[in-house]
Amino acid sequence: MKPESLAEFLAWRPPYISQLIGNGLLIPQGKIILVGPYKSWKSMTAMDLAFKLSTGKSWLGFETTLSTVLVVQLEIPKAAYQKRVNKYVFGNKLNPSNLYFMTTRNLKLDKGWGIALLEQWITEVKPQVIIIDPVFKVVSGRLSDEYDVRQFEDRLDELIEKHKVAIVLIHHEGKDMIVDGERYDRGADASFGSVFFGAWVDSLIELRTESEGSNRVIMRFPLLRLAEDDIKPMMVEINRSNLVFTNKGGLE
Repeated sequence: MKPESLAEFLAWRPPYISQLIGNGLLIPQGKIILVGPYKSWKSMTAMDLAFKLSTGKSWLGFETTLSTVLVVQLEIPKAAYQKRVNKYVFGNKLNPSNLYFMTTRNLKLDKGWGIALLEQWITEVKPQVIIIDPVFKVVSGRLSDEYDVRQFEDRLDELIEKHKVAIVLIHHEGKDMIVDGERYDRGADASFGSVFFGAWVDSLIELRTESEGSNRVIMRFPLLRLAEDDIKPMMVEINRSNLVFTNKGGLE
């Protein structure tokens, strides 16, 4: 690496980049976060994304590039998670050979030993995309502390650079902000940890059920750093019996 003159800088041509998820949502070595409150279908949405990426099929209307995917899942017991995956496989008739799952209870990615363990898995399956669900289980520090969150983000950046992977994080939403009795939409700052995550990722998707216990999810896109155009909020419906996800169209 060396400084470039203006002429050299303008003469440089970037390599062609095929988007992993269309509309600028995720590119190779990119970073995206899915955020939502409790029971907003975050983990199931992540599972649907994993299957669509690993088969190259459209995800809720967004084109995808066929990718090897590693899902690291720390919140749901393996037996219960296997049951959900099995239901999804039969309901969606998808059975990719390049989709890998790792279910564990203890992995801290702000620590050297945690990153080393994840690197072992990367070396074994060679994924292009890693989905980590949820964030609070892989950070030993305080998610409200900038220094602690930066430690986590810096280690992931090193991992991205070294192994050329894209990262998808699943994260809980922070507490609602109420203004004059109404919920205030915090947009890109919706994740617990606030601007520390919003300032780091390329895209942020916010999930919120239409009503408590509903299988209809409102999906918003408050942060799109790499998208040329805004993406309007959409309604997604999940069939509980077979876990088929359907984009029901945009919202005004």
